[in-house]
Amino acid sequence: MTRIESSVRPTLAGSRAVAVVRIALVALAAGAVLAALLLVSGGGGGEPGAGRRYACPMHSEVTASSPGDCPICGMALEQVDAASRAAMLRDPASAAADQVGFAQLRVSYEATLLMRFAVAAVRRNAVPGEVFAPGIVAPDGEIVAQLYRDELASLAPDEIAAWIPSASPAAVIEVQRDDTPPVVATPSDAVARVGFRASPRGPAPPAGQVGWVRLGYKSRAMLIVRSAAILRSPEGPYVLVFSNQRGGLTRRRIEVGKDYAGMTAVVSGLRDKEFVVMANAFSVDAERRLQAAP
Repeated sequence: MTRIESSVRPTLAGSRAVAVVRIALVALAAGAVLAALLLVSGGGGGEPGAGRRYACPMHSEVTASSPGDCPICGMALEQVDAASRAAMLRDPASAAADQVGFAQLRVSYEATLLMRFAVAAVRRNAVPGEVFAPGIVAPDGEIVAQLYRDELASLAPDEIAAWIPSASPAAVIEVQRDDTPPVVATPSDAVARVGFRASPRGPAPPAGQVGWVRLGYKSRAMLIVRSAAILRSPEGPYVLVFSNQRGGLTRRRIEVGKDYAGMTAVVSGLRDKEFVVMANAFSVDAERRLQAAP
């Protein structure tokens, strides 16, 4: 009997040791998972920016591990980690792409998948600098200059500008916009003809003189979209906007300004943070019209 008990006791002790080791391993695994979750969420007392990524809202290929500006368009990089996404979802003025009612769109499954990677928000951007607009002096003394429509929108009624003759750049005179309404040739035209006249304090330039109207240095705010998002029609340019209230895609007429480095300024027709089809817009619009046809 003693011999049997002595042989059982070591076996029980070994079983207890194995159980203890297994419990320890499970605890270590749970601790590792918890540490990973804390690292991803930025918790655990680490650095505030640990594990976070920043990306340009217009150029998704531009990413960084810290805040900064996009080297392509100059826009501020936005945080794209889980915390930022949750904050964006709580913001009633914005919506993530997966909040848009893709299921309501009358397009193919392949087009729906494509749009998840082609949709981006319209963003407001501020560009500091001067504006130089080419012009010519009319027979009645009016200086007719060509301004992009976004530049015209930033021009205050009483803003002082300068007329710089091409032949004598040192002979600068003060000018102001006159009461003549700006002229836009077609709805698709991004340039407007704007009239200026010399300030009463200075001499009027001679008729036929060519030169530049220089607007003063300041930051000019504008909405921008990718140029590939803009579609053309005889009535003017338009984009495809997501609207849950209307059940999906909405064709929206817009007025455009200058185009630079693949980006186009939008003068009217869009609001900040609205979601627009920024890529493959022509194909999406074509399928949308085919699906809507009887």
